Amino acid sequence: MGTGSTLFDVILEKRLMSTMKRKRKAAWKKIVAGWKKLPKKIDGALGNVAIWHVNRRLAGEKLEDKVLFLPFSGRYECNAKYICEELRRQKLPYKLVWGINPDSAKNLTGLPPDVKPVVRGTYEFFREAATSRVIVDNGISVVTLRYKKKPGQTLIETWHGAIGIKKFSPDTNKDKKWVKNAFAEAAITDYLISNSAFEDDVYREDYWKTAPIWRFGHPRNDILFCRDEAVLSALREKIFSTYHLPRGAKLCLYAPTFRDNRDLKPYMIDYSRLTEALHTRFGGEWIILTRLHWRLRNMMSKVKLPDNVVNVSDYPDIQELMAIIDCGVTDYSSWICEYLETRKPGFFFATDLKAYQEDNRAFFFPLESMPFPVATDNWALEENILSFDEDKFSADCDAFLEKYGCVDDGHASERVAEQIKRLMEGAKE
Repeated sequence: MGTGSTLFDVILEKRLMSTMKRKRKAAWKKIVAGWKKLPKKIDGALGNVAIWHVNRRLAGEKLEDKVLFLPFSGRYECNAKYICEELRRQKLPYKLVWGINPDSAKNLTGLPPDVKPVVRGTYEFFREAATSRVIVDNGISVVTLRYKKKPGQTLIETWHGAIGIKKFSPDTNKDKKWVKNAFAEAAITDYLISNSAFEDDVYREDYWKTAPIWRFGHPRNDILFCRDEAVLSALREKIFSTYHLPRGAKLCLYAPTFRDNRDLKPYMIDYSRLTEALHTRFGGEWIILTRLHWRLRNMMSKVKLPDNVVNVSDYPDIQELMAIIDCGVTDYSSWICEYLETRKPGFFFATDLKAYQEDNRAFFFPLESMPFPVATDNWALEENILSFDEDKFSADCDAFLEKYGCVDDGHASERVAEQIKRLMEGAKE
């Protein structure tokens, strides 16, 4: 500063120097952060080159009568499981391959010995994919795994929901990379499986604009229509034995969805009040099964559960749980839309209803329009259970399913298996 500098000039210069120092520090942090990410970027680039070469090398492999199943979780569950079970039941002469994730041995839980597991992303996986005549996906795994679908292959998209509550459209989904991949998967999909006119419309409005839709019902919901007491008794015994549950107890499943901010407060259900209300209204002794969304399962260690509450978050097949429980409770998870096909009591416990819609996901329709009573606190949940009207609930279920054009009837797996047989036979003509 010159000798004629004013106090204002001095303050201004110090302020300027301070600002420049902060900017230099921020710039340096950005450079350091960039360097730290460099190895990951290089690894990703090398991985892309390797996958490109693998796809190119395997492009000439001959297709076989093989079905590759790619549930996004990697576990033996969802629509893919029930299609696989039907192909096995019919003893069809196809090789069956299951894409598992590399980070968990639990991916193999329940996998039949005649179904070959293959770790996704490995060379062996790409070779199995390149030789499979049919690929069954329940998400966008083909694109996210960067497998290049070949001429002559058929990609069947089953998705992992049905009549749902939460939107996942391009304009509401915050994960833009996922949206991009979903459009890419839609472009290579040959057939979609739907269980309702509602789901048809969702496919068409969001990502899958042109692929033919098989409105067969969802294979994973077939078990909800099972009336074979021997099958149901065996399933009950399996679940009761797995979790050492007292025989004769009634079961209530509490299975909420996740929040982007991982906040646990909305899950603070009053288990004692819930248990007492169920006992008063429906009789019997109750065990509460709690199952967090797969993105939150590792957080269960932070939650202390009462003696009559059992964590079943590791149970791979929620449909099996739905088939044997006596009551269901959720917040916004779409499993409840399939569960209502059992006509068994269910309830919404949604303490952050307004905030969830504003900060997380928009809904297809108001919760209040569904057959299940809505509670925003534990007292309201108790009251909804105590005042539950079975006749009204059953009528509301019928009206809801009719309104949205649901066609589930317990035979979806058979219909899909028949189409796979036609695809295999057609390839030989």
